[in-house]
Amino acid sequence: MTVLLSFDIEEFDFPKERDEEISVEDGVKVSKKGAEKILKILEKTNVKATFFVTGNFARLEPDLVKKMIADGHEVGAHGVNHFNPTKKDIAEAKKILEKITGKKVNGWRQPRMQKIDYSELARCGYLYDSSMNPAFIPGRYNNSKISRTPYEIKTKHGKILEIPASVATFMRVPTFWLALHLFPLGLYKRFAKMSLKKTGYFVTYFHPWEFTRELSSFDIVPGYIKRNSGEKLERRLESVIKTLKSSGHEFRTYSEVL
Repeated sequence: MTVLLSFDIEEFDFPKERDEEISVEDGVKVSKKGAEKILKILEKTNVKATFFVTGNFARLEPDLVKKMIADGHEVGAHGVNHFNPTKKDIAEAKKILEKITGKKVNGWRQPRMQKIDYSELARCGYLYDSSMNPAFIPGRYNNSKISRTPYEIKTKHGKILEIPASVATFMRVPTFWLALHLFPLGLYKRFAKMSLKKTGYFVTYFHPWEFTRELSSFDIVPGYIKRNSGEKLERRLESVIKTLKSSGHEFRTYSEVL
């Protein structure tokens, strides 16, 4: 059974959601520190992951994006400007990342897991999307009736494979990034194993800024997000990886399972 571990490598822009300004440059500085921590965890545990990277981050930190590829990970697109996504980003982000990495970009994840134009993805040459969290997240989206397993979408420009994030088989409880902050570690692992047993795969995702000490310095960030962040989240993620590996599950990139 397969674990698809992914990270949304974006400029930290949470303050903007609360009407507080932060520059793209400062946001990237925060996320760079977290991305470096993530790469060390993956190297230590010897697993591969998929990084969905924004054009802003790639332009400012091209060497770090190249390292992701050099370390054997996959790079997908996550828009250009994370806070203000536009339709034209679908083509532009692909162009930016392919120029920097020298690799074909197959996958897309829409900022904040919002709706995406599948036809435009196919037109631009993407093979898959992972912008669907089949759960109800108050204030964000209600996808509680969407398939929990991968499904194909046909458009006039071709087909796109949607690879949704995993949810627990019980009440579609989300098992995404925030769950690892809030749930007891044993319960999170249990939900991951339940998903693997039911669907044959487990898809989860995180953000680099979650792994930084800087997150705690922003008063605007709610306490429930700060909980178990930074070094605590590093240890938690490493523990989850080791537990799933010891159970015989294989970590692969999205493109490897297409």
